[in-house]
Amino acid sequence: ISTTSVMNIFDKKVNIPRGKFTEVLCVDEVYSKKFAYRKYCFITYSPQTDKILDVLNSRRKDNLLEYFLSIPIKERDTVKYFSMDLYDIYRQVAKKCFPKAKICADHFHVIKNLTDLFNKARIRIMKKYTHLKHENHTYYWLYKKYWKLLLKNPDKLKYKKFKVNRSGMYLDEHQIVNYMLSIDKDLKDGYELMVEYKNFNATATSDDVKIELDKLKVKFQNSELPELRKFYRIIKSWYQEIINSFDKINGHIISNGGLERANRDVKTLIRNGYGLSNFNRTRNRIMYVKNKNESIRYTRKK
Repeated sequence: ISTTSVMNIFDKKVNIPRGKFTEVLCVDEVYSKKFAYRKYCFITYSPQTDKILDVLNSRRKDNLLEYFLSIPIKERDTVKYFSMDLYDIYRQVAKKCFPKAKICADHFHVIKNLTDLFNKARIRIMKKYTHLKHENHTYYWLYKKYWKLLLKNPDKLKYKKFKVNRSGMYLDEHQIVNYMLSIDKDLKDGYELMVEYKNFNATATSDDVKIELDKLKVKFQNSELPELRKFYRIIKSWYQEIINSFDKINGHIISNGGLERANRDVKTLIRNGYGLSNFNRTRNRIMYVKNKNESIRYTRKK
C-alpha cells in the first residue's frame, strides 16, 4: 500500500490522549523544525511511569499558561516536584500553575552551563599562548587536540599510556591534563573549582546541600576567571531550585535524565522522517513509539 494510505490508517486509529500528572513532572523542549507552530515543541514527561505525557506545539509562555490552566487544579496539585532546565519562562509558568510543587533545576543542565563557561575560559586563555603555536610547542598542540579531557570527570580519565605522536612522549590522560594545567594558574584554579562542583553534585544530600552550596557560591564569586563569576550569578538566580533538586522520591534524586533519553529518540524520529509537517500526526507518533502499551482506537476517528 502507499505511504499516504499508511498515514491515513494511522491518523484514523491512533489518537493518544494527554497522560495524567504524577508526583514528579519533567519538562523540556525539542527543536521542531517545520512541524510545530513555533521553533520548539514542548514535552511533558513522568519519570515514575517513564512515559511522555504530552507534546505541545509551542513553548511560549502564553501557550503554556493556557494549556496548564485548562487542566483541573486538583490534578495539578498532585505534582510535588517540577523539574526543568534553566529557562526562566518555565519557572514563571510553574509558579503560576503548580503552586504546591517544588521547582527543581535539573543537574545535567546546571553542569552543562558550568562546563560551557569553563570551556570559554579555556579558549580565552589558550589564545594568550598563540605564540607557542609558531614555536611548534607541545603545550599548544595538546590544547588543540585533547581539550575535551579537561571537561571529562577526573575519575573517568584513563591511566593507560599511549604515544602522543607530535611530541613522541608516552602519556596517560591524567598526565596530559596536568601538563595542560601546568602553564596557567588561573586555568588550573578554575578547573579545580569546576571539579569541586561536580563532586558536590554527585555526593551532596538534602541535609547538607545548602551548607555546601553556600561555600561553593563564595568560591565562584571570588574566582579569578570572569567566566566562572558568571556561574556564581547562575547559582544566585537558581539557588532554591538547585537545592530542591537534591530531594529524593523513592530513593532517586529529581532529574530530567529519563526525559533527555526520550528526547534523543524523539530527535531520531524527526530526523528519520526527512521533514515532518503534520503536528498532530507527529505528536501521536512520538507518544505511540515512546510509551509502552499505548492503545489504538477500536473505532476509526472521523
